[in-house]
Amino acid sequence: MLSMGWTAIAALALTGFGLLGAAWSQLGRDDSRTKRAWERYVVLLDRDVSFLRLEIAALRFAQIQLAISVALFFLALVLRNPMPVFLAPLVFGAPLAFLRRARDKRVASMEDQLDGWMMGLANTLRATPALGEAIDYSSKIVGAPLADEFDFLLKERSLGVPLDDALRNTGARIGSRAIGAVLSTLVVGRTTGGSLPEILETSAAQLREMARLDGVIRTKTAEGRSQAWVLALMPFGLLAAIQAVDHDFFEPLLLSVTGWIVIAISTALWAIAVFSAKKILEIDV
Repeated sequence: MLSMGWTAIAALALTGFGLLGAAWSQLGRDDSRTKRAWERYVVLLDRDVSFLRLEIAALRFAQIQLAISVALFFLALVLRNPMPVFLAPLVFGAPLAFLRRARDKRVASMEDQLDGWMMGLANTLRATPALGEAIDYSSKIVGAPLADEFDFLLKERSLGVPLDDALRNTGARIGSRAIGAVLSTLVVGRTTGGSLPEILETSAAQLREMARLDGVIRTKTAEGRSQAWVLALMPFGLLAAIQAVDHDFFEPLLLSVTGWIVIAISTALWAIAVFSAKKILEIDV
C-alpha cells in the first residue's frame, strides 16, 4: 500500500502548518488577496444558496468546507498516506458543481412555466390593467418555483422599489435569458405604452418555437453528450480499478517529481478535452 516515510510526513506537516498560518494571517488583513478571494468565493456560494432557498448560510457552508479540507490534511498525516489530501479539491469543487446543477434545474423549471404564466398574465391584464396586481394573481396560478421569484419581486415592490427596477432585479437574479427577455419586454411595454397582452401573446408564441427547436437540437446531440460523460468519467473508473488490483501501481508517480509532472500534464489535457467537448455541445437557439 502506498505510504509516506517519516521525512515526507514531517515535510508535509511543516508545509501544511505553514500554509494554514499564512492563510490565517492573511484573512485577518482587509487588503490581503487571500481575504478578497475568500470573500469572492462566499459571494459566489451565496448567489446559488440564496437562489435555491437553502437554510444554511453561504459563509457557514464555506467554513464547513474549509474545516473538512483541514481534517483531510491531518488524516493524511495520521494514516501516513497522501491520498486524503487529493480529496481536498473535491470538497470545494463538488458542492459548487451540485449547486450549479440544482440552480440550472430550477431555472429550467421556471422556463417551462414561462409560457403558461405569460398567457395567464396577458388574460389577467385584460381584466386588471395594474401590472403589479396582474403579476401577483398570475404567479399564484403557475405555482413554484416561478411563483417564489415573483413573490420576492412583490416584496421588493412593497418595500418601495419601483416596479420596473423590481422586474430588472428579478431577471438578473434568475439569470435566464428567456425570462430576462420577457421581463425586459414588460418594462419596455410599460414605458412605450404598448398593448401588453398582445406583446405577451406574441412573445409566448416565439418562446414555444424556440423550445421546439431546442428539443430538436437536444435530440440530435444526445449521443455526443453521452460520449462526453464517458470521456469525463473514464479516467476515474480506470484509476479506481487499477488501484483495487494493484495498490502500488501508482507509487512511482506519487513519489517522484517526474511522476507529479506527468500527473499535472495528464490532468491538464483531460480538463482541456472535457471543456472542449462541453463547448462543442453547447448550441444556443
